[in-house]
Amino acid sequence: MDTNHLPWPGLLIGLCLAILMWIIPVRSELAFWRPPFVLLLVIYWLLREPQRLGIIFAWLAGLMIDFLFGEILGQHALAMSVAAYLVITQQHRVRHFKILHQCLIVAVVVLAYNVVLLSVKLLVEDIDIVLPLFYSVLSSALLWPILFATLQKIHGEQW
Repeated sequence: MDTNHLPWPGLLIGLCLAILMWIIPVRSELAFWRPPFVLLLVIYWLLREPQRLGIIFAWLAGLMIDFLFGEILGQHALAMSVAAYLVITQQHRVRHFKILHQCLIVAVVVLAYNVVLLSVKLLVEDIDIVLPLFYSVLSSALLWPILFATLQKIHGEQW
């Protein structure tokens, strides 16, 4: 990859595909297992380009989700920012971890993301906290090796 530019077309196409994967309707029992695709893509790009992309990139991605889905304005932006902070502060270590260790880190980041989203919803709405809300943590950790390998193959460069 050229060191002077970021592959914006690939990044934007990836974000569009991640949003598409997030809005595809699934049965209600399976909806809890749906990983936060946009967050996973943001994690990948923050690990790949930490000098060029940062918390503002994650915040904008979260804000885009808030606008698209009519959610509480800023809840996904806040959750993405917290997740991005966790990734950016540990990216030097995570980049050198084996893929299975990266899965654990991704699970922790997705858990933090879900906790922030749940906290905001609890402040604004009266919702029930149910265990299935956290199923996406497991599905994200299981999906990470496939997503990571696919994106590495597309962008053709090892770290």
